[in-house]
Amino acid sequence: MRLRSVVVILVLTAAVSCAIQSPAALPERVITVLAPAGLSAPLPPAVGGESVKPPVHPLPSKINPDPVNPTGMLIEVSIKKQRLTAWKDGVVFMSGPISTGMPGYDTPTGHFHVIYKDAEAFSKKWGVVMPWALNFHGNYFLHQVTHYPNSTENIGVSKLGTRASHGCVREGIPSAERLFNWARVGTPVWIH
Repeated sequence: MRLRSVVVILVLTAAVSCAIQSPAALPERVITVLAPAGLSAPLPPAVGGESVKPPVHPLPSKINPDPVNPTGMLIEVSIKKQRLTAWKDGVVFMSGPISTGMPGYDTPTGHFHVIYKDAEAFSKKWGVVMPWALNFHGNYFLHQVTHYPNSTENIGVSKLGTRASHGCVREGIPSAERLFNWARVGTPVWIH
């Protein structure tokens, strides 16, 4: 057993000695050196002809504006701008004017997610149909402008871009259906 250990040590010593004398015979190797944070001194020179490169931490090329949900799908509602933007990995899928809650009927702010979807939700409180509805919190929905049952007249189209709802987020006619078909249960909703 002792003889075998001595032979292994001799073979390794010979291999290292050959590599130092003839580095061109070996393939180029890259060693990544991690330095402690705050280190301002340059990296030490390479040993044995190996090149030293600083670590690379690739960042996504584009990220969503929400720091809580920087990647993936995101529905962003800006109350200040009265605008909804749907994001996927930092790329805008769609964007358009909306109506959030008027004073006294404020739309809740914060981070939510789509709880369930209903293509023809009905508000018993207000007696209106809310097409393409995405529930995100309690009785609050993202939905197309409303209409009364058995009516084709949409309520609130001219008010898009202003605070005019009773707390829900109203969307225009083509954009509400598009968002409904794009979003999934669990899609994050950021209202600010």
